[in-house]
Amino acid sequence: MKELTRKGFLAKGLASGLALMAAGVARAQKGPMLAYADGIKEGWWIGGWAKQTPAVPLEDQKPVEITMAAWNVFTFQTWQKLNGPDFKTLTLLVHGGPKGKQEVSLRLRLGEKAYESQVTLKGLKGKWVRYDVPLKDLKVKDGQFDTIELRNASAESLEPFYVNFVILQ
Repeated sequence: MKELTRKGFLAKGLASGLALMAAGVARAQKGPMLAYADGIKEGWWIGGWAKQTPAVPLEDQKPVEITMAAWNVFTFQTWQKLNGPDFKTLTLLVHGGPKGKQEVSLRLRLGEKAYESQVTLKGLKGKWVRYDVPLKDLKVKDGQFDTIELRNASAESLEPFYVNFVILQ
Protein backbone atom coordinates (compact mmCIF):
# COMPACT_ATOMS: atom_id res chain seq x y z
CA MET A 1 0.00 0.00 0.00
CA LYS A 2 1.50 3.31 -1.09
CA GLU A 3 0.12 6.81 -0.71
CA LEU A 4 0.31 8.77 -3.91
CA THR A 5 -0.86 11.57 -6.08
CA ARG A 6 -2.30 11.29 -9.56
CA LYS A 7 1.01 12.53 -11.02
CA GLY A 8 2.92 9.94 -9.06
CA PHE A 9 0.59 7.19 -10.21
CA LEU A 10 1.02 8.09 -13.86
CA ALA A 11 4.75 8.46 -13.49
CA LYS A 12 5.19 5.01 -11.95
CA GLY A 13 5.05 2.92 -15.09
CA LEU A 14 1.40 3.07 -15.96
CA ALA A 15 1.56 6.06 -18.28
CA SER A 16 2.30 3.86 -21.27
CA GLY A 17 -0.63 1.54 -20.53
CA LEU A 18 -3.01 4.44 -20.03
CA ALA A 19 -1.78 6.07 -23.25
CA LEU A 20 -2.44 2.88 -25.19
CA MET A 21 -5.95 2.61 -23.84
CA ALA A 22 -6.68 6.31 -24.33
CA ALA A 23 -5.56 6.01 -27.95
CA GLY A 24 -8.22 3.36 -28.44
CA VAL A 25 -5.85 0.49 -29.05
CA ALA A 26 -8.08 -2.57 -28.84
CA ARG A 27 -6.67 -5.53 -27.01
CA ALA A 28 -8.65 -8.64 -26.35
CA GLN A 29 -6.23 -9.71 -23.62
CA LYS A 30 -2.58 -9.53 -22.61
CA GLY A 31 -2.40 -6.32 -20.62
CA PRO A 32 -2.47 -3.59 -19.92
CA MET A 33 -6.25 -3.48 -19.80
CA LEU A 34 -8.01 -0.49 -18.30
CA ALA A 35 -11.40 -1.05 -16.65
CA TYR A 36 -11.94 2.38 -15.08
CA ALA A 37 -10.11 5.72 -15.32
CA ASP A 38 -12.22 8.83 -14.66
CA GLY A 39 -15.13 6.77 -16.03
CA ILE A 40 -15.92 3.22 -17.05
CA LYS A 41 -14.01 2.00 -20.13
CA GLU A 42 -15.38 0.30 -23.22
CA GLY A 43 -16.13 -3.38 -22.70
CA TRP A 44 -16.65 -2.97 -18.93
CA TRP A 45 -19.63 -2.15 -16.74
CA ILE A 46 -20.35 -1.61 -13.06
CA GLY A 47 -22.46 -4.10 -11.10
CA GLY A 48 -23.27 -5.27 -7.61
CA TRP A 49 -25.85 -3.93 -5.20
CA ALA A 50 -23.76 -1.29 -3.44
CA LYS A 51 -24.78 2.29 -4.17
CA GLN A 52 -22.45 3.71 -6.83
CA THR A 53 -22.01 6.98 -8.66
CA PRO A 54 -19.46 6.95 -11.50
CA ALA A 55 -17.32 9.96 -12.48
CA VAL A 56 -17.77 11.96 -9.25
CA PRO A 57 -15.41 14.97 -9.21
CA LEU A 58 -12.82 14.53 -6.43
CA GLU A 59 -9.66 16.60 -6.43
CA ASP A 60 -8.37 16.33 -10.04
CA GLN A 61 -10.02 12.94 -10.73
CA LYS A 62 -13.44 11.44 -11.50
CA PRO A 63 -13.59 8.19 -9.53
CA VAL A 64 -16.60 6.01 -8.84
CA GLU A 65 -18.11 6.79 -5.43
CA ILE A 66 -19.14 3.62 -3.58
CA THR A 67 -21.39 3.42 -0.51
CA MET A 68 -21.80 -0.06 0.94
CA ALA A 69 -24.37 -1.34 3.39
CA ALA A 70 -23.54 -4.49 5.36
CA TRP A 71 -22.38 -7.40 3.16
CA ASN A 72 -22.72 -5.34 -0.07
CA VAL A 73 -20.75 -6.05 -3.24
CA PHE A 74 -19.48 -3.72 -5.97
CA THR A 75 -18.08 -5.08 -9.25
CA PHE A 76 -16.28 -4.13 -12.43
CA GLN A 77 -17.39 -6.69 -15.04
CA THR A 78 -16.52 -7.46 -18.64
CA TRP A 79 -18.12 -9.70 -21.25
CA GLN A 80 -14.71 -11.25 -21.98
CA LYS A 81 -13.25 -14.21 -20.17
CA LEU A 82 -9.81 -12.94 -19.19
CA ASN A 83 -6.94 -15.38 -18.77
CA GLY A 84 -5.18 -15.11 -15.43
CA PRO A 85 -1.71 -15.86 -16.87
CA ASP A 86 -2.03 -12.88 -19.26
CA PHE A 87 -1.75 -10.45 -16.32
CA LYS A 88 0.60 -10.14 -13.38
CA THR A 89 -0.93 -7.26 -11.40
CA LEU A 90 -4.24 -5.57 -10.69
CA THR A 91 -3.68 -1.92 -9.81
CA LEU A 92 -6.26 0.45 -8.39
CA LEU A 93 -6.47 3.68 -6.45
CA VAL A 94 -8.65 3.89 -3.33
CA HIS A 95 -9.57 7.11 -1.50
CA GLY A 96 -11.20 6.89 1.94
CA GLY A 97 -13.23 10.06 1.60
CA PRO A 98 -13.59 12.46 4.53
CA LYS A 99 -13.75 9.72 7.18
CA GLY A 100 -11.68 6.79 5.87
CA LYS A 101 -11.32 3.50 7.77
CA GLN A 102 -13.20 1.42 5.18
CA GLU A 103 -12.07 -2.18 4.68
CA VAL A 104 -13.20 -4.18 1.67
CA SER A 105 -12.18 -7.55 0.30
CA LEU A 106 -10.92 -7.72 -3.27
CA ARG A 107 -11.33 -10.95 -5.22
CA LEU A 108 -11.87 -12.15 -8.78
CA ARG A 109 -14.78 -14.13 -10.20
CA LEU A 110 -15.78 -15.96 -13.35
CA GLY A 111 -19.54 -15.56 -13.58
CA GLU A 112 -20.92 -16.49 -10.18
CA LYS A 113 -17.86 -18.59 -9.23
CA ALA A 114 -15.52 -16.63 -6.98
CA TYR A 115 -11.90 -17.55 -6.43
CA GLU A 116 -11.29 -18.36 -2.78
CA SER A 117 -8.38 -16.01 -2.19
CA GLN A 118 -8.92 -12.34 -1.42
CA VAL A 119 -6.92 -9.28 -0.41
CA THR A 120 -8.06 -6.56 2.00
CA LEU A 121 -8.01 -2.96 0.79
CA LYS A 122 -8.26 -0.04 3.23
CA GLY A 123 -9.48 3.49 2.62
CA LEU A 124 -7.44 6.21 4.28
CA LYS A 125 -9.05 9.45 5.44
CA GLY A 126 -8.62 12.13 2.76
CA LYS A 127 -5.89 10.28 0.85
CA TRP A 128 -5.40 8.24 -2.31
CA VAL A 129 -3.68 4.89 -1.84
CA ARG A 130 -2.32 2.86 -4.73
CA TYR A 131 -2.72 -0.91 -4.48
CA ASP A 132 -0.67 -3.17 -6.75
CA VAL A 133 -2.14 -6.62 -6.15
CA PRO A 134 -0.25 -9.54 -7.71
CA LEU A 135 -2.76 -11.85 -9.41
CA LYS A 136 -0.92 -14.80 -7.86
CA ASP A 137 -2.16 -13.50 -4.47
CA LEU A 138 -5.73 -13.83 -5.80
CA LYS A 139 -5.04 -17.50 -6.75
CA VAL A 140 -6.21 -17.26 -10.36
CA LYS A 141 -3.24 -19.34 -11.65
CA ASP A 142 -4.29 -20.80 -15.00
CA GLY A 143 -7.92 -19.84 -14.56
CA GLN A 144 -10.13 -17.24 -16.18
CA PHE A 145 -12.08 -14.36 -14.70
CA ASP A 146 -14.52 -11.69 -15.87
CA THR A 147 -15.26 -9.78 -12.65
CA ILE A 148 -13.28 -7.70 -10.17
CA GLU A 149 -15.24 -7.71 -6.91
CA LEU A 150 -15.07 -5.44 -3.88
CA ARG A 151 -17.02 -6.80 -0.90
CA ASN A 152 -17.96 -5.35 2.46
CA ALA A 153 -17.37 -8.44 4.57
CA SER A 154 -18.88 -6.96 7.71
CA ALA A 155 -22.29 -6.39 9.26
CA GLU A 156 -21.60 -2.63 9.37
CA SER A 157 -22.28 -0.04 6.68
CA LEU A 158 -19.24 1.71 5.22
CA GLU A 159 -18.81 5.43 4.70
CA PRO A 160 -18.53 6.44 1.02
CA PHE A 161 -15.15 5.76 -0.57
CA TYR A 162 -13.75 6.20 -4.06
CA VAL A 163 -12.01 3.97 -6.63
CA ASN A 164 -10.18 5.07 -9.78
CA PHE A 165 -7.59 3.84 -12.29
CA VAL A 166 -8.39 0.13 -12.26
CA ILE A 167 -5.91 -1.55 -14.60
CA LEU A 168 -4.77 -5.10 -15.28
CA GLN A 169 -1.18 -5.43 -16.44
